[in-house]
Amino acid sequence: MMPTFRQFKSQRPNRVLYDTLTFYNSVFGYIRLVDKQLFPKTFAGQIYTPCRMEIVESQQSSTPVINSTVKFSRMAQDFKQQLKLWKGASRITPISATYQRFDAADMNTPLKPWTLYVNDVSMDQNDVTVTLTLKNPLNNNVGRLYTPEEFPGLQNA
Repeated sequence: MMPTFRQFKSQRPNRVLYDTLTFYNSVFGYIRLVDKQLFPKTFAGQIYTPCRMEIVESQQSSTPVINSTVKFSRMAQDFKQQLKLWKGASRITPISATYQRFDAADMNTPLKPWTLYVNDVSMDQNDVTVTLTLKNPLNNNVGRLYTPEEFPGLQNA
C-alpha cells in the first residue's frame, strides 16, 4: 500500500522534494524551472533552471487540480522576452504548463504531475503572476459555425 503524503513527510530521514514547472509552446519550446534551488538540476533526463516561485493549487482536497496560480519573483525580464515570441499566427496554439514533484530518492519519476493551460500572465516591475486553468483559453469566445446545411437561408448570401 502506498503511504499518504502526510505519512511520507513524517518518515525519517526527510527527503528533499523538488517542485518543477515546465512551460511549452511550439514557438519558444520548453522552459523548465525548479523551485528553491541554487544550481540547475536534472530530472528524468531534462535539465531544470533554478528559480523562486510560489505555486498555489486549487482549494479542493481530493479532486484533481483544475486551476492554479504561480508567482515568480525577479524573473519578469526572462518571461517578457519569451512571451514576446508568442505573437501573430503563433497565438493559435496555447501555452501548456506541467507541474511535477520529484523525490530525491528517485529523480526520474514524478510523484504528482498535472498539466494545465496558461490562462493569464500579469507582469509588473517585481513579479510575474501566471494563472493556470484546465480549460483551454483559446476556445473561449469561439462562435458557432453556421453552415448552409443547418441554415438553408445562407445559400442566398
